[in-house]
Amino acid sequence: MKFALLAFLTLPLLSCSAFASDCKLNDPALTVQSYIADPLHDDIVMYWKKADGTAWGSLQKLLAGVNTDGRIKMAMNGGIYAKSYTPLGLYIEKGHQWIPLNKASGGGNFFIRPGGVFYIKGKQAGIVSLANFKASTRITYAVQSGPLMIENGNINKRLLPTASSQKIRNAVGVTSQGRVVFMLSERATTFYDFACYAQSKLDVRQMLYLDGTISKMYQKGNAVPWQYHPFVTMIAVKSRQANQ
Repeated sequence: MKFALLAFLTLPLLSCSAFASDCKLNDPALTVQSYIADPLHDDIVMYWKKADGTAWGSLQKLLAGVNTDGRIKMAMNGGIYAKSYTPLGLYIEKGHQWIPLNKASGGGNFFIRPGGVFYIKGKQAGIVSLANFKASTRITYAVQSGPLMIENGNINKRLLPTASSQKIRNAVGVTSQGRVVFMLSERATTFYDFACYAQSKLDVRQMLYLDGTISKMYQKGNAVPWQYHPFVTMIAVKSRQANQ
């Protein structure tokens, strides 16, 4: 497959001029583990609960349960969840809406505006703001989170370059070519630097924050990372079967 060389990327050496961008990294040494999927050729799916209604809870359990055919190429935790260990906002799995869109106000990263939704519709992936999200029976998977870090190629103005809060962070992005980029910072970083890296080095035009500190990413061929906290929703990329 011609996109195979794009699959496993950690890009510490590219300059900020790799793609058009006017942002400047405060931490030029920042590195980000990334996985690029092409929805035209890959299946992007989401998981929360097993058939018996209990949550998968971890990458270890998820992979042991659903990856018997070895098709999963990448898996990571999804959007921010509530104290009740349920998705904090919209969650759709296999076309069924388990949790409705959450337009409430509140504290914490999830409620930094604008919030957004990452969705899969057919062989297309998208990230849109809550205001622009349109429900459709064609959406097979969707997860809500926040903040929307990049919209239409522009970094969210609420993500200030001067902010001091640094955490391990993960996010999902969509490039100008429609490919999906899953990202995990390899060390603590600010929202701004994380977004600047994605914009300038990975051609990300839409970017949705998923979570921080607890975040982990599995890539095929590597060990499944150990996690200290349970996950609720998880996102995976699978090799598409030949008859699909």
